[in-house]
Amino acid sequence: TFMRKLAERGWLGMSWPNQYGGQQKPGIYDFLLTEALSRFGAPQPGKGVGIVGKTVIRHGNETLKQFFLPKIIRGEVEFAIGYSEPGAGSDAANMQLRATRDDTRGGWVLDGQKIWTTSAHFADWYWVGARTDATGKKHDGITVFLIPMNHPGLTIQPMPTIGDEITNTVFFDNVWVHDDYRVGQLGAGFGYISEALDLERCTMFTFSPTE
Repeated sequence: TFMRKLAERGWLGMSWPNQYGGQQKPGIYDFLLTEALSRFGAPQPGKGVGIVGKTVIRHGNETLKQFFLPKIIRGEVEFAIGYSEPGAGSDAANMQLRATRDDTRGGWVLDGQKIWTTSAHFADWYWVGARTDATGKKHDGITVFLIPMNHPGLTIQPMPTIGDEITNTVFFDNVWVHDDYRVGQLGAGFGYISEALDLERCTMFTFSPTE
């Protein structure tokens, strides 16, 4: 695939630490790669390398690091990003996808809906924010999880757009996730999402026009 070709040239995760396969170069190298690719309308590596990869490096447990980071830097995995909901578009803190603790199985059960998930119809994993606590302020109680897109209980409904692109609505019906696939601290997800959006700006958005 295209991402694997970038990986073979050593262009993925250039700013990652050496211990995770990176080159510890300044972040501007990631931006310059994105800028160069955009001139040809090529796919951008930002979801895996920037949003997921860098957040897992900073906050993920060892299970997540060992499983995902080698796949990301080799260009072997695609991610969909799940923040927006019918009542939580630009206001990510208002998300209501519910994650209920299941102590008997050591994980969480997710029920609800996401919208505008652009890559859901071809991605391998879902990077998704869910509400694990509804008792405090809306910016608190959000937790980030990683879920395989072929998980039982996930239903992907395509939403064609005017420009012939496809985005998706994703429905969660009793989707169980082991606690190992929770990213970072419980309830700290809004901070991670905000941090990831900053990383996204450097690894997905450019000044070059695309055709």
